[in-house]
Amino acid sequence: MKKNYTRIFFRYIFEFTAAGFVGWLYEVATVWIMYRYFDNRGMLYMPIIPIYSVGAFILLALLRKKRHPLFIFLFATVVTTIFELGASYLLEFIFHEQFWTYETWYFSILDRSSLISSAIFGVLAVAYFYGLHPLSGKLSEKLPEPVCLGTGAFMAGAIATDIVISFGEHLKK
Repeated sequence: MKKNYTRIFFRYIFEFTAAGFVGWLYEVATVWIMYRYFDNRGMLYMPIIPIYSVGAFILLALLRKKRHPLFIFLFATVVTTIFELGASYLLEFIFHEQFWTYETWYFSILDRSSLISSAIFGVLAVAYFYGLHPLSGKLSEKLPEPVCLGTGAFMAGAIATDIVISFGEHLKK
C-alpha cells in the first residue's frame, strides 16, 4: 500500500496543534484554579504550547503499538517528568529565562516538575493515544485530500510564523 504523505502531513500537523492547544487549556485552567486569574500561558501568541506537542510526539515515537492504558499512564508519567526537567534547563539556557516553576507545588522535583503534573501528563497521554491519535487517523482518511493539504499547510504556516516571531522576541530579552 502506497503511503499518502499529504494525509500523513495533515495528521501530524493536526495532532501538533491539538496537543499544544490541550496543553494551553490545561495550563490556563491550572492558573485559574490555583490563583483565580487568567494568564495566557506559553511562549506563542497562538493558544498552543509546543512543548506538549513535542512531548506527545516523543511518546508516540516510543510507544508505536497500542498498549494498555495503565502502561501508557505509568510510562508517560516517567518520560514526561524527564522531558520536562530537561526541557526546562534547555529553554532556560537558550532563552535565559525560566518559563515555569513548581516551587509552590507539592511533590516538586527541583522546582521544574512535580509528581502531580507528571500524573496529569500521564492522563493526557492516555487521552492522546486513545482519543486524539485515532481521531486524527479517521479525519485524515475521511477528509478530501485537497482539504488535508490546505488545512495542514495553513496550520503549519501559522504555527511556524508564530514560532519564528515569538522565539525571536524571547531571544531579544
